[in-house]
This record gives sequence, structure tokens and C-alpha cells, in this order.
Amino acid sequence: MKIAFVMNDLSLSGGTYVVLEHAQRLASNGRHQVSLVLRDPTPHQWAAQFLSKLELVDWNSEQTVQFDIGIATYWETLGHLGFVAANNYIWFCQSLEDRFVPDRNPDRTSMQLAASIPVPVLTEAQWIADFLGFANPQRVLRVVRNGIDKKVFYPGDSLPAPFGKMRVLVEGPLNSITKNTEYALSAALRAESTEQLTHIGSDPYPTADPRYTFVLSNLSFEEMALQYRSHHVLLKTSLVEGMFGPPLEAFHCGTPAIVTPVTGSEEYIRNGLNALVVPWNDERKVAREIDRLAGEEGLWEFLSEGALKTASAWPDWDKQAAEFEIAIVELSEGSKLSQTDMGNLSNAIAFNGSLHWLAMRRLSDKSGGLNLVEEAWLEQDRSLKKRAVHLLASIFRSWRQTG
Repeated sequence: MKIAFVMNDLSLSGGTYVVLEHAQRLASNGRHQVSLVLRDPTPHQWAAQFLSKLELVDWNSEQTVQFDIGIATYWETLGHLGFVAANNYIWFCQSLEDRFVPDRNPDRTSMQLAASIPVPVLTEAQWIADFLGFANPQRVLRVVRNGIDKKVFYPGDSLPAPFGKMRVLVEGPLNSITKNTEYALSAALRAESTEQLTHIGSDPYPTADPRYTFVLSNLSFEEMALQYRSHHVLLKTSLVEGMFGPPLEAFHCGTPAIVTPVTGSEEYIRNGLNALVVPWNDERKVAREIDRLAGEEGLWEFLSEGALKTASAWPDWDKQAAEFEIAIVELSEGSKLSQTDMGNLSNAIAFNGSLHWLAMRRLSDKSGGLNLVEEAWLEQDRSLKKRAVHLLASIFRSWRQTG
């Protein structure tokens, strides 16, 4: 089969990594030709290890291949499926992205409209399937959990029990509200038992506390695993997650976690067995849990053992990629929308986004008139220029005839 994964780019992210794990295995098993259709085909060094058997296609280029399955991998790429010639379409949904943006963001309604397109959905977490199934009970859904590279994430040399002194690891950017990283860092520095606090992120936390160490987040997977193994606990206090992968990686290294009850955590987090669950709005509570983990006899060892038990039962990527292959073949049989259907829906969603953007802009500019509609459309996505002009011209002609 000819399979196309439609992606924005190859920049490092958890979602991109998951797509590449599946895509390169599909391309390696001898049964499929696999392409990545990319908005931005700029190469990234970290991704090179996955690409040897994949074809990279610039989605602005003239595409002549007829694919058997076109797979959207992000809400924006749902809106681009109409440009990809395929017999069947699927959405590989790794999260519901409208939860990541403020209410007034013009993209929010476009995200929600895109999510309503009735294509079959393959997802990695049960909560996503439950939500989409509730919104549309007739939608065809499958869940295939992410695997783990057990050759990279493993216990290694045993870290000694903390004995009152904790090495705390916090991973996440400061500029993302949903990752809630600043809260985790502030809480960790409140804990008396925190001997060392390592922050892996894009920018350093503004503190003069000598216990704080900043590490730039361009680490390899092997380097990230080493960080897990060299700390007593991963502290992760996200507000929004899809699968919630970092604590699971830490578990494979024998490192328990302190986490918030974020979506995705229900897949494997067990409070008091492999992790401690804390609230989103109580730094003192988080600090007390760090101190309890450092001081309560046997607690760290018990949670570490529980983390390893969870890890041993979790499948690897080879097993999950085989399930992924079965799922996309089955789902494609329930795909009913044509390329024309996808193109029309894509145009409608893009136009809705432009009107939303326009409405917000006109709060400060009331003189733009109809020309501003076309300007908004073209500013949103230059790659849609030809379709945009034709569609807007048709809309304006109809408006003049009826007005």
C-alpha cells in the first residue's frame, strides 16, 4: 500500500517522534511505500535516523502520486488532506489541540471544526477516543498506545535511595502555560530535601538558587534516559497532555514520578504505587510530597519498584507498530470522504478561520470592507492563494447578486 503521513515539519516534538516511529516501521516491513508530506521539509538532525526508507514530499509541490491512505497527524494537516490524492483518509489524533490555546485565539474554532470532520480516527489514548466518540457516536475509532524504545530507556545502574536528599528532574518549557513548568520548579525549590534541581527546557528559570541547574532541551533520547537514571524523581505538573509520555520513560529507567492528574496519566499512573499525584494549585503540597518521598522510609524504593513493574508490562514500538498497521488498514475501510469532500471542508474551515481573524481585527479597524476578507485569508496561508481567490470571488459574486 502507498501511505502518506501529512505533517507540518520535522522539528523535534513528542508528536513528530511518535509519527516517525510508526512510519519507519511501516516502510521497513516490505508491505508499504511510505511518504511524509511536509509543509516545511527542512531537515532536522535528530530525525535523520528514521528517514532512510521514507520519501519526503513538499506539500506545495505538484503531487502526482495516488495514495491508498492519507493520514493527518495534526489539526492543521486535517485541513490539508484535500491537497493529497488518496483513496481513503484517516486522522491520527494525538491530542485535542484546542485545549492548548486561549479562548480568543482565532485558531480555536478552526481546530474544533477540523475535529468534527467525520474521518475515521486512530488515537494513542483512551480519553481522546472517549471524547471524540461522545461528540460523534457514529465515528469509527481505534486506540493504539505508544510504544517505548526499551533499548534506550532502561534502569541501568541503580540509583541509591535519597536518604533525605532528593535529586529532582523537571522537564518542560517556561513559555507554555499548559506545561505548567514554572509551578513545578517553584515547588521543587520550596522542598527542604531538594539537593539538586535539574531543569531541561528552552530557557532557564530566573533564580539564583545554587541548587538549580539548567540543561538545554536538545538532548538525544539516550541523553534524556541518562537524565532520568541520574535523578530520584521526575516532577511533571502539566495542565494538558495527550499520552503523557515523560513519566512512562522515567519509569523504564526505574525513576518514579510526582505528577498532576492530567489527561493521559490514567493510562499508567497509579497514585501510591508508581507515582505520587499532586494538585495543580498548591506548591506547598508538592514540596511536602517531595520531602515525604525523601524522608519516609521505604517509600522511594516501593515507588521505584512499582515504576519498573509498570514499565515491564508496557509494549515496545515493534509491537505497537504492528497494531498501528492493522488499525489503519481496518479504519481505511470505513473512510467515506473523497478528495473533493476533503478539499471543500478544508476551504470552509480555512475561510471560517479568516473570518474569525477578521472579526477580531475589525475591533480596531472598521474601514477594511470586503478587501480585508481576502487579505485575512491570504495572510493566514499563502499556500492556499489560488483556491482562496477563486472561492472568495464566488462568494462575493453570490453576495452581490442577492444583496
